[in-house]
Amino acid sequence: MLRTTVPEDIYNFEWPSNPVISPDGQQVVYERTIAVKENNYETHLYLSDVEGKTRRVLTSSGTRNVNPIWSPDGKTIAFISDRAYGMQAWLLSLDGGEARCLTKFRQGISSIVWAPNGKTIYGLVPVIVHSELETFHENATIHEAKSEKEQEDKLWRDGAKRYHHLYYKNDGTGFHKPYKRQIVAIHIDTGTFVLITKGINEVHQPDVSPDGEYIVFSSNAENENFLFGGKVYRVSSSGGDAELLYSDTEASSPSYSPDGKWIAFFGNHAEQKELLVIPSEGGDVRSLSKKYQDTLLDMTFTDMRNLRYALRPQWSNNSRYIYALSTHEGRNEIVRFSNDKNDDHPVIIAGGDRTIFHFSFDGEETISMAYSTVNHPGKLSAIRIDETNTADCNYRYPTEAFPQLHVPIFPETEVRLDDCNDKLLSELIVVEPEVFSYKSVDNWYMQGFILKPANFDPEKKYPVLLDIHGGPHSAYGFTYFHQLQLFAARGYAVIYTNPRGSSGFGVEFTNAVHGDYGGKDMNDILNGLDFALQKNRYLDKNRVAVNGISYGGFMVNWLISHTDRFFAAVSEGCISNWISMYGTSDIAPYFIDQEFLGKTDLENLWKFSPLAYVDNVKTPLLLLHNEDDLRCPIEQAEQFYSHIKRRGGEVELVRIPQSSHGLLQYGKPELRIARLNSMLDFINRHLPVENFSNLITTENQ
Repeated sequence: MLRTTVPEDIYNFEWPSNPVISPDGQQVVYERTIAVKENNYETHLYLSDVEGKTRRVLTSSGTRNVNPIWSPDGKTIAFISDRAYGMQAWLLSLDGGEARCLTKFRQGISSIVWAPNGKTIYGLVPVIVHSELETFHENATIHEAKSEKEQEDKLWRDGAKRYHHLYYKNDGTGFHKPYKRQIVAIHIDTGTFVLITKGINEVHQPDVSPDGEYIVFSSNAENENFLFGGKVYRVSSSGGDAELLYSDTEASSPSYSPDGKWIAFFGNHAEQKELLVIPSEGGDVRSLSKKYQDTLLDMTFTDMRNLRYALRPQWSNNSRYIYALSTHEGRNEIVRFSNDKNDDHPVIIAGGDRTIFHFSFDGEETISMAYSTVNHPGKLSAIRIDETNTADCNYRYPTEAFPQLHVPIFPETEVRLDDCNDKLLSELIVVEPEVFSYKSVDNWYMQGFILKPANFDPEKKYPVLLDIHGGPHSAYGFTYFHQLQLFAARGYAVIYTNPRGSSGFGVEFTNAVHGDYGGKDMNDILNGLDFALQKNRYLDKNRVAVNGISYGGFMVNWLISHTDRFFAAVSEGCISNWISMYGTSDIAPYFIDQEFLGKTDLENLWKFSPLAYVDNVKTPLLLLHNEDDLRCPIEQAEQFYSHIKRRGGEVELVRIPQSSHGLLQYGKPELRIARLNSMLDFINRHLPVENFSNLITTENQ
């Protein structure tokens, strides 16, 4: 018998990610993450052939086995694992035998890449500026190494910290230690290593030239935030001074062409990424995505991504084409761009009503990808590129209607490689959303979704939850969302929309929110709500609650300080005061300068702050905030809470310990469950009593 979903299903989900295809295009190694009863997660590596006929587990030790890469000959997989000495590089021969630990760096290693000759692995290791690499002593036992690291971490945690640069913390990792990640070369036979870069700036995303002579990377200066990219450099693989290749915009994910003549990378303009190429020695930059208006990044908002990766541009073996991931109208697609100056016509290779969040290309014709649909949290597949089953990239102006609300998944010749979530889904009632479009301010067309209540009866009236995504430049889309399914399971209809500012609807649409937070974007959200209420008689317009996180939390605060139409509100990870946010967020002031078009004087920031209008709040409010949130620090909720409470308003504050801004995606499982229960409980308690019998309770699920 089927059942509705419950918060504890967090322990039943399986999250596949990061498929990496072998050099011969015949096998795929990928990660599978699950929540375990120890209130944590485990990630292990699996191997499948591209026909989906064989599948085996590659790792069973440790709890975090990630970043798999193939040796050039396809016989060995290197990966990062926490099974001993922290996060170290390991080698696993596919001919059999146990994995071998390659490194013992005290600060661990990340971002490993293989040299073309197969004899060296390069990676990033944190190093104190002007100091040598730190390693555990040669004969240190695993226990000794763990004890040493725990003591070192305690001294850091409990000690005073001194900073002289602008960005000194990062949500999810905390306050920066006095280290900068640098490139290290490790010989795979001997384990000996050499420090390649010794700069004062952080190094990111190294890639090795096909001849093995150079390593390209991105790097940000001391007072720049690496989350927004940096400059492009290259360095000799034998070490020496780095050479600046590109500095015009924030750049990320550089990738050598197979013929070694070009470097492709993403340039960042506000929230839009464009695909750029430069000669490998440096020179004039060329944009391959001038005619592509959407975002070359996975911007889909969901609670079903435990691990996310920054994807490089991926080249065809003939260096003619580059493949990238894009967000477009609620879908993530794989788009092919030409490196030919006379061909500026991008083509969608794989897409449809789904969100592809990772893919790997063998350079010839085979792609493996991880994706989600509205009724499936995550699966993996392999495709052969089919030139007869692609789609053109057509730009739709905001004033033009959506040509179609649904796009069939393509290509149809995909082969499933995994069985993730299939058992769970065979037990659950999963509600598929209805997509709709509506006109808003400026005659712009908007995209919205309605999730009907589980066990829907068209003769009944149902309470409504309006859900608002974060960002503001993320987007709702054709993906599974556990939180929204939970509200549907409890008898709510859920309405969620992509107002201006959302990604995937063109540059003009994405940038339209800049300098106008709480203006036309608020109208877009309310217009979508009103449209849905008018078109669907089963929706009870007198019983509507609102929920949002991050930017969505800002919008909840803004809405309830400008209208009394909601019976309850949940504001999570919110923003209430842009003045204090400017000085406390890990991504400020850069982000706020961008979002407010540089108009960050106190008067302007206060004008857009919900706290300035807090006396108008009459809606019962739950402020839910994570204590280790460095993106939208908890003081944002505390200010709003104190002002409402002091004047006798109805407000509750739930503080979630040991959790960053990303709790809904990768926080501790028990805390994710506590978060969901807090939201459900608060809204249920404030639901007006009329027709309460329509609501499904916990007891009768």
